Amino acid sequence: MPFEKIACDKHNNMKEVALFMDFLSEFSDSLNELMIERSLTIEALRKAIGISGATVGKWKTGEQSIYLTNALKLADYFDCSLEFLFNRTETRLDYSPRKCPSFFERLKEIMKLNNKTEYKMTIKDRVISRGQYHQWRTDSDPLIETLIKLAKYFNCTLDYLVGRDN
Repeated sequence: MPFEKIACDKHNNMKEVALFMDFLSEFSDSLNELMIERSLTIEALRKAIGISGATVGKWKTGEQSIYLTNALKLADYFDCSLEFLFNRTETRLDYSPRKCPSFFERLKEIMKLNNKTEYKMTIKDRVISRGQYHQWRTDSDPLIETLIKLAKYFNCTLDYLVGRDN
């Protein structure tokens, strides 16, 4: 492999790590603000959404990412959009949230609307990996940072992407 390719890949990986760290920090800040607003302890939030206290603690300190299912539980509990929860907007909620369909079914629908194929997304544009795409087929839960990439790719909100908003 040519040196330029290796250097470019290393630079892109470092950039992705920095973006991931920013994402964790933004999510941590948002979660902390929401918990303070409601005077919630880790234990109270844990009980309210059915997650371990250790996981909630890691979210609060920006040490762990979050899967879509848990992000939806938090958004529902705090009565906010996913966009608000992940500090992508200052508008708390400006629609009535719908029950989300299967993520993979929703993704296929959005792909069709945007004229995108599995090949284009995974091989040509490298937005997601083929492994992720195939895992989602079996209802595997996507991580929120992957959904943020997809929302940018499709130029839509997280809530629209997952079917929570029209």
